[in-house]
Amino acid sequence: MLGAADHRGARLAASQIISVLLLIGGCFVVFGALGRLAPCNPGRPVFFSRSIGLDLGYCALGGVGALAAAALGAIPGASSLSLAGWVAGASFKVPLWTQVVGLLIATDFAQYWLHRAFHSPRLWAYHAIHHSASDVNWTTTFRTHPVNYLVSTALLTMLARIVGFADMAILIAAPIFFFSGAWTHANLDWTFGPFRYVIASPVFHRWHHSAEAERREANYAPLFPVWDLAFGTFYMPAAKRPERYGADGVPRGMLGQLIHPLRRSAPDAALSGDAHRSITDIGT
Repeated sequence: MLGAADHRGARLAASQIISVLLLIGGCFVVFGALGRLAPCNPGRPVFFSRSIGLDLGYCALGGVGALAAAALGAIPGASSLSLAGWVAGASFKVPLWTQVVGLLIATDFAQYWLHRAFHSPRLWAYHAIHHSASDVNWTTTFRTHPVNYLVSTALLTMLARIVGFADMAILIAAPIFFFSGAWTHANLDWTFGPFRYVIASPVFHRWHHSAEAERREANYAPLFPVWDLAFGTFYMPAAKRPERYGADGVPRGMLGQLIHPLRRSAPDAALSGDAHRSITDIGT
């Protein structure tokens, strides 16, 4: 029989999946319409990219990963590791909105550094799958190798539960990260003007997907560009846009992509040595 923790994890995963399905439907309409009105790269597919089947296949795979993460988080004894007395214990309660803000900031900071790690030569073959899209649009956010997903997303979700963040805080934060991933990959010519240093914009992240290896060693933050500003990896020239996207040497099909990192050598490795050097060409 399922214990209380198992039911809790199952309910959390089911709620996340339902939220994602609703958001996917909304994104098809919203980003398709906006892509016609203000494209960053005109002439690209709007509603349905050439690789939408592949991207949605990864979306389904991510759903399986979310269920697995929930199951791991519900392992008996995991609750004994909880630091809930610090975050939301019996002695005091941290307001929900404070938990949500704290979770967004902490997760984004962790993902910034994990993202940089996946650009290292040792891990690039896993992350190159995400960069393989030659037509970057909002569905590209789904194209993530399971190893990349488990480390950068599922593990952090599990750690948030272990730390003691309320389920509702996780449920609120998850769609925010989902939607931010969708809009930053959308083919939109949005820079957010003076707020470009506060919230990641489509143009900000499209530079990260540039086919030019030097340009993709920038703009790692999923949501808050302040991390890139602080650590010298911000790149966003004012009057220029990236034109070419993709990563060489990555197979086109899902099966080939899933086993791609297992090959002895992966072409188009990330820059070594100075891959994480400071980028000083900051747009104004």
